[in-house]
Amino acid sequence: MEHDTILLMLQHLGFPNRWLQWIRLILSSGTSSILLNGVPGKKFKCKRGVRQGDPLSPLLFVLAAELLQYVVNDALHQGYLKLLLAQPTNDFHIVQYANDTILIVEADVNQLIHLKGLL
Repeated sequence: MEHDTILLMLQHLGFPNRWLQWIRLILSSGTSSILLNGVPGKKFKCKRGVRQGDPLSPLLFVLAAELLQYVVNDALHQGYLKLLLAQPTNDFHIVQYANDTILIVEADVNQLIHLKGLL
């Protein structure tokens, strides 16, 4: 997920500018180094966001899941997607466990094409 996308989504969710500046700083200032025989090498700047094991990764996953729910719900309310199973809420049913995501949709070509476009 691009840094700008994350920040726009956080802004849309109502995060204050102070938080947005702090997160922008975190995402743009990451450095790493390689340990060789227990000795850290020269530091280099991470240019592609967080890496596996980064403490921010689970939080960014939650934000991405929130964005997915919002986008799919919007498609549902606009009539591009239909609920296959009756739901107690107006939200499209998305099942997530760890880093796996399941969207249950009707076997309809138009819905699948639209869902593919959303993703």
